[in-house]
Amino acid sequence: MRIRSLSAITTDRRPLFAQCLPALDVVTPELVQSVLCALSATPAVALCDPVQIVLSEVLNNIVEHAYDRATMGAVAVRVSLTDTELEIRVTDWGCPFPPQSGTGAPPDPQSLSEGGYGWFLIRSLTSRFSSERTATTNRLTLTFGLVQEG
Repeated sequence: MRIRSLSAITTDRRPLFAQCLPALDVVTPELVQSVLCALSATPAVALCDPVQIVLSEVLNNIVEHAYDRATMGAVAVRVSLTDTELEIRVTDWGCPFPPQSGTGAPPDPQSLSEGGYGWFLIRSLTSRFSSERTATTNRLTLTFGLVQEG
């Protein structure tokens, strides 16, 4: 068996940020601010507003729904950049997302429901959105297209 060095693997994705913290509502603003700081000196700085909205919504959903109030959990955020897109991967080890969470259908404004707007916002503000559940892990991949000047 031959072992290859990881440095030999090339990718056009540049890592900008990676952190794993407790999934607590008091941590969400700090984590979002850290991601925005990482974007500030990159071409993705123009995406700070939608990233802030989407990432805040995702992290709040994880804190509120993925982990039972009696259970302590963690959330990991990885941010990477290519010449054309920003990718944010959010991983947690909590309960599975509800099956309808990925539809992104607009909520009915006549229902006066307090919930249901988050997934719609996430889908509307990202270029691509995917979620997967493997074993005990939830992974969301949020992709934002970079605005090309020229």
